[in-house]
Amino acid sequence: MKKYTVVLIIYSVLLIFSLNINQEKTVVTRYGEPVYWFSIYHDTRIWKINTEGRIYDVCGEDSLELGPFVTGLDIDIDNGVIIDNRLKHIPLRIPEGVFEINLAEKYIVTRNSAVVYLTDIAEIQSCLNAIVITWQYLDSDTIYLYKNGKIYTIKG
Repeated sequence: MKKYTVVLIIYSVLLIFSLNINQEKTVVTRYGEPVYWFSIYHDTRIWKINTEGRIYDVCGEDSLELGPFVTGLDIDIDNGVIIDNRLKHIPLRIPEGVFEINLAEKYIVTRNSAVVYLTDIAEIQSCLNAIVITWQYLDSDTIYLYKNGKIYTIKG
């Protein structure tokens, strides 16, 4: 009987220490590096924008870090924030073949300089999905229109 009592006491002590009811839990929040989204060309500099819509880095215009550019946005220069409501239409991952998205004039320029116009700004995501497949085959001398899920030739 003494053996069982000793084992029961040791088990109870270990159980109490493992529960540790009075210990306060500390939550550590780590903020990682800003996640690059796209670039803006402004005042002879390239501004890098993160996924929160904030400017987090500035490069010279001779920088080799050319990512997809987004133009036609309203920017709060004092706070380093994009204040444009059309920002919600830009996907968080812009495909590789895209060079520029112009929200003011509703067109997309691919890496091989083909211009694809949009009829509605809300179609950017579906147009980018089509450009992922076709951008290598689009001709730079031709102007295209994206409408109803298809890319049409307008001029060229």
